[in-house]
Amino acid sequence: MRRDRSMALPPREFFPRVRKTILPRPVVREKVPVFGQRGIVRASAATIYGSNWYHDQAQDLIEIWDAGAALCFADALPSKDLYVREGLYLQLTLAYRTTPNAFANIRTLSGNHVTLPNATEGSMYQDPATRFWVTDDCTININSIHRDERLWLQRVEWEWVSQEIVYEDELGRADLYATRTREEIEAVYATKPIDDETLKQLVVDRIRKDEAFARRCLLLLCEDRLGNDLVKLYGMLNGAPKQEQDR
Repeated sequence: MRRDRSMALPPREFFPRVRKTILPRPVVREKVPVFGQRGIVRASAATIYGSNWYHDQAQDLIEIWDAGAALCFADALPSKDLYVREGLYLQLTLAYRTTPNAFANIRTLSGNHVTLPNATEGSMYQDPATRFWVTDDCTININSIHRDERLWLQRVEWEWVSQEIVYEDELGRADLYATRTREEIEAVYATKPIDDETLKQLVVDRIRKDEAFARRCLLLLCEDRLGNDLVKLYGMLNGAPKQEQDR
C-alpha cells in the first residue's frame, strides 16, 4: 500500500500575510586596478563594518576592542588572480600592536582563524596561507579580544611573490629571486595554435602536474597488454601495490 506523503508532514500553520525581507539595493562599483609589484594599504583606508572601533587620526591607527569589527580591503588590494598564470601569488603581511594581554583572534585574509601574538611594541604577521588562497572579500574579521584589552591595526603590506620554493636550510646557497624575461611572460599569455605539437605539450604538462591523469594515460598504453583484466586496471589506476595487482 502506498503511503500518502502529505500524511508524514508535521503540523503547521497558515500565515495569510508575511513580511518581505528589506535589504539595501546592491551598488555595482567598478573596481579600480591596483598596480605595482609591492605596496602598502593603511588600515584606515579599509571599509570598516561593525562597532567597537575607533580611528586614531594622530597615529593613523584603527583601535579595536571586544569583537565584531571587520575591515574590508577589497577595493584597496590588487586582484588576487591577476598573475596566477605566471605562478605568482599575493603575499600579505599585517602590521599591528596590542595591549599586554589582548590575545586577539582574527580571521585573516586567507580565511584562517589565528590568535595574534601579543605585541606591545608592534609586530608583523605574515600570512603564509595566502600562497594557497586569498578570500574573495579581502576582509579581516575580529573574532575576540580579551576584556579591557586593545588591538591596533596600522597597515597591510602586499607583494607579488613567486610560487618557487627556497627552503630555510638553503638560504645561504640558493638565489632568493626568480629571474624572468619579458619574452617568457609574453609566451604565457600568447594565443597558441592548436596543432600536433601544442597538443603533445598540453598532455605532457598535464601528466607532470596530475598524477591521476598520468595513471590514466598509462592505462591507455597498457590496455592491449592487460586485456580484459579489470582488476589490474583498477589496481594501476588507484596506485595499488604490485603484490595486490598480481593476486
